[in-house]
Amino acid sequence: MSDRNPLRQAVTRRRFVQLTGAGVGAASLAGLVTTRRFASVLAQDAAGGELIAGATADSYRTEPNRATIGMYAVNTNIFESLVRLTPDYQIEPMLAESWEFVEPNTFRFKLRQGVTFHDGTPFTAEAVRWSMNRIALAGGGSIGVDENSTKVIDDFTVEITPTRPNHQLVQQLNHPVNSIVAPNSEPAEVRIGTGPFKEAEYAKEDRYVVEAYDGYWGDKPKLSRITFRFMPDATTRLLALQSGEVDLIYEVPKESAQQIETLGDFSLGTSKVGAYEALYVNIHGKPPYDLGQDRAIREALAYAIDKDAIVSGVWQGNAEPSKTMIPPAILGPAGDSIQGTTFDPDRAKQLLDAAGWVPGEGGIRAKDGRPLKLTMIVGFPNAEVHKPMPEFVQAQLKDIGIELELVQTPDTATYEARLTTGEGDLWAEAGSQNDGNPCFLPDLLFYSPDPEADPESAMYGNAFAPGPAFDAFIDQCRSATSIEAVQEAAAGAMKVLIDQEFVVIPLAGTFRLFGLGPNVEGFEAHPSGVNQRWTSVSVTG
Repeated sequence: MSDRNPLRQAVTRRRFVQLTGAGVGAASLAGLVTTRRFASVLAQDAAGGELIAGATADSYRTEPNRATIGMYAVNTNIFESLVRLTPDYQIEPMLAESWEFVEPNTFRFKLRQGVTFHDGTPFTAEAVRWSMNRIALAGGGSIGVDENSTKVIDDFTVEITPTRPNHQLVQQLNHPVNSIVAPNSEPAEVRIGTGPFKEAEYAKEDRYVVEAYDGYWGDKPKLSRITFRFMPDATTRLLALQSGEVDLIYEVPKESAQQIETLGDFSLGTSKVGAYEALYVNIHGKPPYDLGQDRAIREALAYAIDKDAIVSGVWQGNAEPSKTMIPPAILGPAGDSIQGTTFDPDRAKQLLDAAGWVPGEGGIRAKDGRPLKLTMIVGFPNAEVHKPMPEFVQAQLKDIGIELELVQTPDTATYEARLTTGEGDLWAEAGSQNDGNPCFLPDLLFYSPDPEADPESAMYGNAFAPGPAFDAFIDQCRSATSIEAVQEAAAGAMKVLIDQEFVVIPLAGTFRLFGLGPNVEGFEAHPSGVNQRWTSVSVTG
């Protein structure tokens, strides 16, 4: 609970109406407004004020060297990276003021001076070395560093050399998991960053409270305090917003977005396309999950699903039909080369007929006595964000003779545990482009894994990697020196996945949807939710 003392000052009539539930859309929920919330509103009317945000589940990792508390997935703005990602997917300076490429595979960074960590420790190159070595101890991450990759040149100059060719290092460093932490600190134990907010309290699976950092080097935050309340259930978040229990909520369900906009002064914060909904097909599975090895089945799946109907009907227009899983803003003109598939159930049936899958009992196809039954695993990042898409796809596949079993996993950990063992045919994912590298997602998810890699880092490749043709495009991406060359390589990789091998079935490019109470001002939804900034946000009376 909040430990703030309520200030003795008047509450405006509008705020009183919110508190008592007499506002539009909140009357039936008046009983949910607590004494605590009343005190909270009084304090918010002070200079700065507090924002209370209803976030999704607490999905922070807590293991040493891999801990992401305060960073990812809910970015509390405690930590900062060397660079930042703009809403247009451009890279801008943050803790690094400038950088240059040094042949053959090194980047030299000039660091910002006059920056301090929340404990007063000066920010220097040593903090970068410490932070990169922490990533190295966890396997090097997507940037590919080891304990020898980071070299301190002087207090404000540092060089980073990945262990493999990676000319997109700068575009990757913005990701929150690559944040700079105070030297000799470990986020699994204590969170000390350079960001505009510092930690006040973390209660696992309940709340995360941060306060404005007076010594921040950049634009000072307008809020004095933010409380992120973890609310895994979407309906609970909606009710909390309507009642005035929270001021803002994350991840409004796409099918509920119109409900927000009918609640008087409440509004919907909508980002550009930065996330996606897609199905991945397990092409390396073992019985009984080996049907994805049949290319005809994969292609039939791609033609059997009406993506436009999902966008317009299931999600009420709160998404865009997409041919790829990479946002248009980052792929550029190269994305036009990706064809994708249109809804054509007759073609899907013809493909299955030609492959020997003939209609059988109950209309479900069979071949050599084996029914065409697939299992879809729904659960990344959680099962609720996909609803009600899985049931819609289930019905459409039945129309072409495919039986689909749906398995809802409760959280990412359960989903990934099942992926590691390969127990599934289709995998429903709501992913996101979280850095400035167009090849980030295809490289991360579909590059052929090292046979000796640990199971966690290899689980996606072991299920979905299409092989040498795809890997060649990723290799081009890693070594390319121009953004145009990177975009072309990323598009080539997408063509292999989507147009040639049908390993990925993109359903839609999706927006970040936030529900905003009438007292929230200055909020801009970032298409990469994990890069959300809170310095411009304020609350009013």
